[in-house]
Amino acid sequence: MKKDKEKDKEKDKVKKRPEYELIDFTDEVKRLNRVMGQIEGVSKMLNEQRKLQDVLIQCKAVHSALKSVESRILKAHLEVALDEISKLEKKKNREQKVAELEELFKQAS
Repeated sequence: MKKDKEKDKEKDKVKKRPEYELIDFTDEVKRLNRVMGQIEGVSKMLNEQRKLQDVLIQCKAVHSALKSVESRILKAHLEVALDEISKLEKKKNREQKVAELEELFKQAS
């Protein structure tokens, strides 16, 4: 019974990927919380029938903030991936990892 409770506690813990242990995403989480507030503000502006020009300006601000977060996360991922690539011994494995990164960059564009 005691072991089951310990297992449940382990399952409840958020598992960090080892490659991201040294990366602090505190700023990104703060930015995303700010973006959520901006989105709520846009919704409120629409409900209040505010000027559409003002709504569009806020939408642009949301888009810009999300792009910033995306860019920061992509940079962190790239750093981890490059570190992994440098540790791979087989050329085939390195080429596969590079291809994965290329596909990620295509999707991010």
